[in-house]
Amino acid sequence: MHVEKNFKIKGIAIRIAAVLILGIIIWSFITYLSDTFLGQEYSSLPHFIIALITTVLTLVLIQAALKVDKTTWYQLEQKTVRANIISFLLGLFICLMLGWVEIKIQTDLNYLLLSILILLVTVFLIEALPEELIFRGYIYRYLHVIFPHWGTIILQALLFSLFAYFIGAMYSVEQLQFIPGFAIILGVLRAMSGNMWTSIGFHTAIMTATQILGPIHGHFDVNGMFTLQFFAFVLLPSVIGATVLSFIYSSHNWNEKERLN
Repeated sequence: MHVEKNFKIKGIAIRIAAVLILGIIIWSFITYLSDTFLGQEYSSLPHFIIALITTVLTLVLIQAALKVDKTTWYQLEQKTVRANIISFLLGLFICLMLGWVEIKIQTDLNYLLLSILILLVTVFLIEALPEELIFRGYIYRYLHVIFPHWGTIILQALLFSLFAYFIGAMYSVEQLQFIPGFAIILGVLRAMSGNMWTSIGFHTAIMTATQILGPIHGHFDVNGMFTLQFFAFVLLPSVIGATVLSFIYSSHNWNEKERLN
């Protein structure tokens, strides 16, 4: 029994390390493509194409990992398509409806709505879906075999922060403060709902909202951007979201572990 347990832990560690390293390679390649073809200027169509490439490469990675593991997407997600859609919309609702603040619009409303829609799809493809598939999907599942939810949340946040460091996302003190906390929030939402699509929806909404406010899009003039991002789009929706989920999933057991089929 002891030998079997050690073998299981070793196998899980190898799987997690392999997916993490390959994920870093994919994002490094994406960064190279972005620097080569996009440069410093933002353009919707090329950015969308880069986002699509990111999602395709991530899906290929996870599909290959699942094939090696001899498991399926259903076992990874453990929910029906309908349940995943509801969880995704719940994640969006928690952020957008409970975290939005009133800001003066400095552009045409129709153009702004179109920009938000394009950005939302792009963020979904380049950040939320691929990152959540890897960290709150594949890696979370295997960590959860060994550790209860609370331990899994901490470890996946550390791995996510390590990933962010290697792909160059830890470029400022603000990012150093934001990324680990954001990973913990996403992990909590994933744990409480039992579905990574809740964290995908939340991730999509938060990053769309914060990015559309940035000066690169030219729709808003915001002072104290980091403070606004933290309180309006992270702290408030996270606290309220966790409270809402605690009522929806009142029977959630923080000490349970995943069972591999």
